[in-house]
Amino acid sequence: YKPVFLTGNFGVPPLNAYANAAMFGLVRLLGGDVGPTPMRITAAMFGLAGVAAVYALAREQRRLDENLSSAFPWLAAGALALMRWHVHFSRMGIEPILVPALWAAAGWLLLRAWRTNSLISFLGLGITLAASMYAYQAAWFIPILYAFVALHLALSDRTRLQTRWCGLILAALTAVILVIPLAWFFIHNPTLLFLRPVQVAAVGDQVAQGPLANLWATIKMFIPVQGVGDWDPRRNLPGAPALNLWQAIPFFIGLLIAFRRLRNPAYSLTLIGLAGLLFPGIISEYAPHFHRILGAAAPTAILIGLGLDGSVSWLGRRLGSRVRQIALAAAILLMILAGAVTVRDYFHRWANLPDLYYAFDVGLWDIGQWIAAQPADRAIYLTPRSAEHPTLAFAWETQSHPAPVSFDGRFIFPFNRHSNQQPETYVVIEHEDFRTRLLLPGVFPDAAISQVWRDDWGEVYAQGYTRPADTSPQIQPQHALDAPVGDGIRLVGYEVIPPEPRAGELIYLRLYWLVDQSPRGDWTVFTHVESVAPSGQRQVVAGFDSVPGNGSLPTPRWQADWLIIDEYQIPLPADLSPGDYDLTTGLYRPDGARLPETGPGVILGDIHVQPAP
Repeated sequence: YKPVFLTGNFGVPPLNAYANAAMFGLVRLLGGDVGPTPMRITAAMFGLAGVAAVYALAREQRRLDENLSSAFPWLAAGALALMRWHVHFSRMGIEPILVPALWAAAGWLLLRAWRTNSLISFLGLGITLAASMYAYQAAWFIPILYAFVALHLALSDRTRLQTRWCGLILAALTAVILVIPLAWFFIHNPTLLFLRPVQVAAVGDQVAQGPLANLWATIKMFIPVQGVGDWDPRRNLPGAPALNLWQAIPFFIGLLIAFRRLRNPAYSLTLIGLAGLLFPGIISEYAPHFHRILGAAAPTAILIGLGLDGSVSWLGRRLGSRVRQIALAAAILLMILAGAVTVRDYFHRWANLPDLYYAFDVGLWDIGQWIAAQPADRAIYLTPRSAEHPTLAFAWETQSHPAPVSFDGRFIFPFNRHSNQQPETYVVIEHEDFRTRLLLPGVFPDAAISQVWRDDWGEVYAQGYTRPADTSPQIQPQHALDAPVGDGIRLVGYEVIPPEPRAGELIYLRLYWLVDQSPRGDWTVFTHVESVAPSGQRQVVAGFDSVPGNGSLPTPRWQADWLIIDEYQIPLPADLSPGDYDLTTGLYRPDGARLPETGPGVILGDIHVQPAP
């Protein structure tokens, strides 16, 4: 499986996934375990690459402006390395961390190629621009941004253009050739090209704020006051600005310097990068969204370095070299102070947030690891999360453990109807499934809590209930039946609450399915309230259809000898006439096949509907 674009999660460019795969291989080769830590190592390497690329870019920018001192590249790289915004995503293990490195590397290669006319640099530029298309959707803007920068270089130095145009064409052709596989994929899968961008676009009636409000929110995120930053604890210390005070002051000074020197490509490159990499956040929802605009951390760092270097140079020109040395030392101390604030905010304040337990699926990972450590023949049931959930699946895939039986216990409950030879464990995420722990004692009175997972508040997140060996289920339906439905399924009972509902109320219907053999068809359950005319003609007056378990346990996953408690809520119309009605159920497929094959279905009995209150 070597895709050029990952179709899961609404479409993800694959570069970070390939980097993680390589890291997993290296970790296994060294005898380590695959898991979140190798992914964080990969992200840290990209974060370090971003710092190195910013340093290299700043050195090339210095060659375009003699006013910049030799300290400028170090100050810019240090600003990125000590910026909480960058530190945060250098440890998360997701693809946005690629964007600062790719933007800065492309800028360094372009300026170097323009200065030296090196075909190797032009070729590297083309490769880097192509890599941005495989990195992250927000990085798709990078080739466009550098087209504007190249245009500015050409207009500002037409003499050099006469000897550089071949290199620019080489860079463009290299990028286009390398992107052909991705373009070919999108030609055959056009919906995936804009699927994720359309989902997050800041347009439509359901969006809380539009592009203008997003623009203001994005501007405010650089002001060092609480409440202007990203509020999602996954991405930020909730509400904290992108920069602390000791970074924000030189950032705004650098911004003023860059605007004053805008005619110089060294500064237009930075401002174009800042605006262009912030643009995805302006046109998408939930601004400021720190991970969509992470690429802007690189030009932000360059502006911080520019502000510090410009301030030091200004003082040196006016007060002498001695003062300049003192000012440079003060600038370094300012960066160290900013770094200390980053360490406190990230490693202490943010890292100790209890919210992170849920934000980063800590509970799901712990559950997945526990399940993966159980004997392969141990029967394990999981509710209400699907076994295909990425965090859970990753946990047992890395240890080659079979996935548990997953279902949503708020709607359905499967169990072995016979006495079990081996213990069986039901893992219930009680933070989400309130019902299973209430149902279990009635099904398995001997079941005991064998495992407890607690969140960072100390509250119960999930519990494992173990059914001892050689125990039989005790629950019995209120109304017993023996109705063969078909495809290995029988209906052996039901319960109705309330027995005499009022018009406008809900009927709670519990069905008991017995599985004689695993079904071959993918069936949908129908539950109908029907009126019966004296002529025998039937009319459905209310009903509810669903894949069993609200879609969580479709019939192809049903196992032989299971007894399944399946629940439905049928809303009665408020204007339904009082009287007696038939309650029926059955199964069907989209191709028109029905079970039972004849008749209206399994007639459960009649219910008496009372007038609406």
